[in-house]
Amino acid sequence: MHTIESLLMLLIHVSVPAFAIASMLSMGLRTPLRSFRDQLKDRRTVFAVLGANFVVVPAVGTLIIWILDGMLPHQTGAGFIIALCAAGAPFVLQLGAMARIPYGETAGPMAVLLLGSIVFMPLVVPFLLQDVEVDGWAVAKLLLGTMLSPMIAGIAIAAVFPRRADLFARIAGSVAAISAVLMFLSGFGSNSGLVLQLVLSPVILVAAGLVALAFVAGRICGDLAGDTLTVRDGPAILTSQRNIAAALLVARTGGADGSIVVSILLLSAVGFVMLVPYALATGVVRRRREGEKGSIGVLLGVVGPRSD
Repeated sequence: MHTIESLLMLLIHVSVPAFAIASMLSMGLRTPLRSFRDQLKDRRTVFAVLGANFVVVPAVGTLIIWILDGMLPHQTGAGFIIALCAAGAPFVLQLGAMARIPYGETAGPMAVLLLGSIVFMPLVVPFLLQDVEVDGWAVAKLLLGTMLSPMIAGIAIAAVFPRRADLFARIAGSVAAISAVLMFLSGFGSNSGLVLQLVLSPVILVAAGLVALAFVAGRICGDLAGDTLTVRDGPAILTSQRNIAAALLVARTGGADGSIVVSILLLSAVGFVMLVPYALATGVVRRRREGEKGSIGVLLGVVGPRSD
């Protein structure tokens, strides 16, 4: 039993950075520089997205967690707070494809949020979690090395080898997907008793409430955004899917125990369960409205749409 637990712990320590690096590399390979330029020109959208993700969600979410602190198991709230401070999840690109949101409207804001997380998390997380040892400089170096650098490398590779960029992105995306599965299996498997306790407790409702809060904040952000956003619920998906890779990387710098890791994974899993059906349903409606033929590949955003 001890050998299995040691193996699972080793697996999560390997899978978390592998997921972060591979997903960021894949995103960079698929995101041309013009997406960043176009997004940064729309200051209204940039400020609306940043405000929702780095002001409303962390502030209101943290306040709720502090109020409910007596109901939450040891350090579960700390894991939720770390996740609420982490924005710019690469999985948003897939959710956007499912919901038939133009690629640039998810890739551009997501890249802005990733850069914001690299600045925001080292400064704010240690302040909010004074009971948990978090080294801000160590967080900054880790995020720069495992998230920003792979994204920049992906953009550079795509510029040098444009014809092979899609192939490289698919390979990196496959590595990220496998790493994500291993990350969840090892994280939940090494803390199975705690997972069962949390799932059968009000914690699961708190997690669902935090995802709903982020969705509403993002939806309001969509109404306040500029002309570059044509689909107003795009920021809702962008905001409610937190950056699990960044959150877990930050948690690792403080030597987080199992409860923090599990709570981060749990919040991400709850968000996945809530957002995927929404993205699929809205994608079906939009494709029917545009007269596009549906298929499993099209609905999942794996292949492009086909017209009647």
